[in-house]
Amino acid sequence: ADGGDAELELSTVRHQPEGLEQLLAQTKFTKKELQSLYRGFKNECPSGLVDEETFKLIYSQFFPQGDASTYAHFLFDAFDADRNGALCFQDFVVGLSVLLRGTVHQKLKWAFNLYDINKDGYITKE
Repeated sequence: ADGGDAELELSTVRHQPEGLEQLLAQTKFTKKELQSLYRGFKNECPSGLVDEETFKLIYSQFFPQGDASTYAHFLFDAFDADRNGALCFQDFVVGLSVLLRGTVHQKLKWAFNLYDINKDGYITKE
């Protein structure tokens, strides 16, 4: 056999997120949707990680009216499940799955987490 098949296989692997099966189980996205989201993510963030400033830039492209940086900050914090200051594809897609396809309970829990700024289990006026 020539090396063509191996090269083709390698190029398609790069367009799939690591742990695709785990993401399929963890999210409510199909394999095709995950692959499409991953391509978009890697296109915007070739390193595979998004810091908060980059997230704000991307967010402002989707919501150009007004200054969305405060909301984008809270959104970034809610997506950054492991609190390491960067979003990997898994952080992003798990959060997106809850927002778009989660149950009412999951969405409420996510929204609570969004507004629980200091993560003390309470939402206060501050």
